[in-house]
Amino acid sequence: MCKTALTNSPEGRDIGEQFNRAILLMIGAPYVVFGAVGAAIFRERLRAAWRRLRRPRVASPADPRPRP
Repeated sequence: MCKTALTNSPEGRDIGEQFNRAILLMIGAPYVVFGAVGAAIFRERLRAAWRRLRRPRVASPADPRPRP
């Protein structure tokens, strides 16, 4: 009865459309958040890998660190 009451009136159709949009928003929001966090982590790992690749391999005699 509630569905027929909502779909038969113009106000009810508007409420139903807004309700459907709200459900889609609630379904999609976690994917956007986790995707943004994952992209930030992935980007930072790429930057760290790029820095390691660009680091000079030859150590100076004054450098106490062992060469990789």
